Amino acid sequence: MKHLALIALILLNLTAWAADEDDKDKEKDDAPETEISDILSSVGYPELQVVPRATERLNMEAKAERGSWFITHWPIELSGLMTAYVGNNSKNVRRTDLSEKEKTDGQTLSTITTTVGAGWVVGGLILGLQKPYTGGARSVARVKGKDQRSELLRERLAEEALERPAKTMRVLQWVSILTNAGLNAALIQYSTDKGKVTAGLGLVFAFLPVMFTDHSIDVYEKHLEYKKKIYAPLKTGGMHYDPSTKTFTPTMNLVWNF
Repeated sequence: MKHLALIALILLNLTAWAADEDDKDKEKDDAPETEISDILSSVGYPELQVVPRATERLNMEAKAERGSWFITHWPIELSGLMTAYVGNNSKNVRRTDLSEKEKTDGQTLSTITTTVGAGWVVGGLILGLQKPYTGGARSVARVKGKDQRSELLRERLAEEALERPAKTMRVLQWVSILTNAGLNAALIQYSTDKGKVTAGLGLVFAFLPVMFTDHSIDVYEKHLEYKKKIYAPLKTGGMHYDPSTKTFTPTMNLVWNF
């Protein structure tokens, strides 16, 4: 009986040891999966990871535009001012050999050029006076709550507030270039050599909106740049060869940029 009891005890210990080893092997197999899951969970929403956050950038811009709203869109305003000057000055540098019809057309073109140029100056001031960042910050501040859902909502509303003026200015800058450049170029044929130089300068100034990015466009693009640096999507794939099993396994590399 003693021998049987001893054998049974030994078998029981061996069974327990084998089960423990199986559990350890299973834990090792599950470890990579768990680590990847933990990494992905820690990444979170990019809106909440970016520095500065959209709400912070919106508040900074709202504070800044209180004293700089009149020069926020200075490339459009300056190009419009130059166009207005060229249009007004063209009356004094008009060719003397023009026919009556050409004089009438030149006079009409000068008036249109002056009006359009002045319109862009006034338009740029009006756009700045609207203070879109201040209005956006007020809208975001109305969203209350300290939970993650409320926090995420505020960030996404702030991103929309940063995007709206940028989308508007992307369109307006090209309309400004086309109108100012076209009118300055049209005046050249009615002008003397001195007038052609002035109109040529007006033509160069018409492209200021693409030489210098509008502030609202720059703000939004910078925010997107910072957001992209939080993490990147799956970048590359490949095959891994395991010499022990002599098999190939497909792999993908997940890259984060900080």
